Amino acid sequence: MPKKPKSRPKPNSDSKLVTDFGTRAISNQNFSKMIALPKTALANCSQEEIARVNVQLVQDKEDKYIKLTPLSKEEKGEEKS
Repeated sequence: MPKKPKSRPKPNSDSKLVTDFGTRAISNQNFSKMIALPKTALANCSQEEIARVNVQLVQDKEDKYIKLTPLSKEEKGEEKS
């Protein structure tokens, strides 16, 4: 008898879903560092075309990470200072 595939719980407002896109190489370009993002990473964030990404360094107790927030074409003119 074939096994039934396990059903995954659907994410809701109370749960956190993390998708791992693997390890990315950091390239040097002039005086900057570049990281290539997979197209699916941005495509799954929004129905609209992503024009820019807001980059933040988050330091929470012992954790430090970079947070990327996609901005659509409408949000492009509304940059935070």
